[in-house]
Amino acid sequence: MRKKRILIGIFTLVGLLLLSELFLWSSGRVGLFNTANRIFSGAPNVEVQGNKLSYQGTVHSSPSDLDEYASSDEGEVLYKAKGTPLNPPWIYVKKDSNTFFRYKTPQVPWRM
Repeated sequence: MRKKRILIGIFTLVGLLLLSELFLWSSGRVGLFNTANRIFSGAPNVEVQGNKLSYQGTVHSSPSDLDEYASSDEGEVLYKAKGTPLNPPWIYVKKDSNTFFRYKTPQVPWRM
């Protein structure tokens, strides 16, 4: 009986976590899994004009392939790939000489 209660509690918590993640994703916000992934990788929290960017991983690239794009709200230099439009699909933050953290602006799923 006690094991059954513990299992029901665990499944309830996991269900609530997934439901909250789905709600955040459907409203165009950065979810809990993305935030945890960003923290574990050591990437900074980046906000542009009050919008929190979604972390998309680490990329190895030559700095000559990227142009300085803008500054974040915290003053970090942001980069975009050469030849991309004014609102680039990917925004990069420098980690070290040839490694960059990649971000994108979260969007509502039906506007992708």
